[in-house]
Amino acid sequence: MILLYILYALVVISIIIFIHEAGHFLAAKRVGVRVERFSIGFDPPIRGRNLRVFSFRKGETEYVLGMIPFGGYVKLAGGEVPSDSEKKPAKDELLAKGVGARSLVFAAGSAMNILSAFFFFMVAFTLGVSFAEPQIGQAIPGFPAWQSGLKSGDAVVAINGEEVTDFHDMTLMVALGKRSTPMRFTISRPTEDGSGIFDVNITPRWNPQHGINEIGVEPAISNVILERAPETAAARAGLKAGDKIVGLEVYGQRLPPVRDPVLMNAIARVSLLRAEEPFKVLVSRESTSDWVELTPRKKAGAEKSPQIGVLPSPGTVARAIQEGSEASRFLKPRDEVLRIDGERVGTIDWLQILEKWPGKAGMLELTVTSLEGSPQNVRVEREALLRWVLRGEIQWDSYSCKVATLDASSTLGLRPGDTITDLNDAACYSPDEIPGILEKDQRAKFSIRFLREGRSSTITVERSALENLSAVTWQTMPWLAAVTSGGPAQKAGITAGSTLLRLGPKELRSWEDLMAQVTSLKPGAEAEVAWRTADGEEKKGSVTVGLEPMEPLGLADTLRQRKVQVGVLESFALGAKRTVISSKQILLTLKSLIRRDVSATNLAGPVGITHQLTIVVEQGTFTTLLYFLALISINLGLLNLLPFPILDGGHLVFLAIEKIKGSPVDVRVQEWAMNIAFFLILTLAVYVTFNDIRRLIR
Repeated sequence: MILLYILYALVVISIIIFIHEAGHFLAAKRVGVRVERFSIGFDPPIRGRNLRVFSFRKGETEYVLGMIPFGGYVKLAGGEVPSDSEKKPAKDELLAKGVGARSLVFAAGSAMNILSAFFFFMVAFTLGVSFAEPQIGQAIPGFPAWQSGLKSGDAVVAINGEEVTDFHDMTLMVALGKRSTPMRFTISRPTEDGSGIFDVNITPRWNPQHGINEIGVEPAISNVILERAPETAAARAGLKAGDKIVGLEVYGQRLPPVRDPVLMNAIARVSLLRAEEPFKVLVSRESTSDWVELTPRKKAGAEKSPQIGVLPSPGTVARAIQEGSEASRFLKPRDEVLRIDGERVGTIDWLQILEKWPGKAGMLELTVTSLEGSPQNVRVEREALLRWVLRGEIQWDSYSCKVATLDASSTLGLRPGDTITDLNDAACYSPDEIPGILEKDQRAKFSIRFLREGRSSTITVERSALENLSAVTWQTMPWLAAVTSGGPAQKAGITAGSTLLRLGPKELRSWEDLMAQVTSLKPGAEAEVAWRTADGEEKKGSVTVGLEPMEPLGLADTLRQRKVQVGVLESFALGAKRTVISSKQILLTLKSLIRRDVSATNLAGPVGITHQLTIVVEQGTFTTLLYFLALISINLGLLNLLPFPILDGGHLVFLAIEKIKGSPVDVRVQEWAMNIAFFLILTLAVYVTFNDIRRLIR
């Protein structure tokens, strides 16, 4: 089936190319230039024969469908570039025409793409096209949006005064912003009496891995079932399209009221961790609300994946507390929660709270310690703690910069088992943070604060000791946040809050070590496992690798969307507006690439475009395809107008120079420029294709 979708995607690309080349063709005919060949796709000669699907001749023009997609051309009589020959061109050749006529021919392809994009937008809006609402499903703790106080359920109305209509536009506007420059977000937040509108400044963070700016938000999942999928827990429970999910009950306890995006994230976590265990959802249907029990099932006949069913814990240190959170009354940054009601914990998870402390009301006693003082007990309402954790109001972390071994050559001055907590005035939670701290702090000496057997100490070392850490290995293996119900780890006796020490012959020092070891084993393989419980007891057992995938729940699993469908006259205005917006985004992308606010690794070539089109064809609607078709068309049109030799824009530049100086640009100069441009474009094509393939195999 996937091959059929790829074929459809290639057909779509061919349509865009056909439109572009048709522009050149029609303009050439309009100014009296003979068209020798009109080809969709390329047809290079191999052993004297051109690679073609078919061809035919009508009048003076040969029409060709080449075997190599992703391109096309119109062959004009006499060629496009003057030659050294003194022979005068025939009157139906391109070079016999004036600068204005030739400019029309070169510009017509891009003009047709832009006009067709407007037409596709117009038709899509007339038929109705859906957009992901610019509503925040989750503000990721520690990221700029979270630090600025944005919450799940907030909707972005505008950025820097420019209206935001869908989530993709919002992320694109952030990505194309200037690095380290604040952006003014206009936010709509639901309140008891409606919604409030306010502005907040957010400074995007540069993500070196993705090569873009980001603020750390995820889209909201809809809580409305669009259609009832067969063979799902929802279908078996009698849920149907239009039902709205408004509550969750698990372990016999109901979650406190939370916004829809928080609720849907909670349901996703339950379905991930509590395999085949029933839970209830509150379903709103018309004027009634009822609790309905859902029982997930494993996928029948599906192959097991190489997993053991564990998730890492971020830790129990409150690295930061979101602005305005009630949690700041009880905890302060860098406090570590050691115990809840006397039980040692390695993670603070809302499911864990429901399971271990099931009272529906009352207080929980948190044993909290800090680097400066001894442990203290803090009493917190259980429901309040649930809300903080569910909403992500605390950024949890751990001091994982723990020394495992040191070579004799190390000048760090620490011992195995010591854990670094601070470098000079900067908190250090992970070895990965050390280079960034060194980059910001150029002092020659560093004060290292570290924990040794639970006590905080300080030493001073030369900068070079931290710049060269090759003699040090680290122990960064996290606690386990959760263990999948009925999974291999749980069957082996491993519980949440434990730390894995060894799997098979491999000693585990990081989460990456665990993942590498697990994936090296085939499903069904047994391996010895050792772990340390939250109380410090070391245990051993045997684990059988292999986790069975679960069937979809059948609840709302699509992004929260709004459908735009208007009349023909209104679609004309919306089509024009979207054409202008898309054009501005393309030009801003080019500007951001030049000033390096966006990495070139984000560029997509033919492989990437085909992949995206395949997804749209497979999962989208006809109107979504039309909308995507418009975006590709306008991209092709504008990029072809860039003032670069070989592209239509390069030809227009040569023609402008010819108009100014009264004679054509020297033939050798044009050929030299064309050859260099061809090499650069070929290099770019290889580069973007490499990136496309790398993204696909990740």
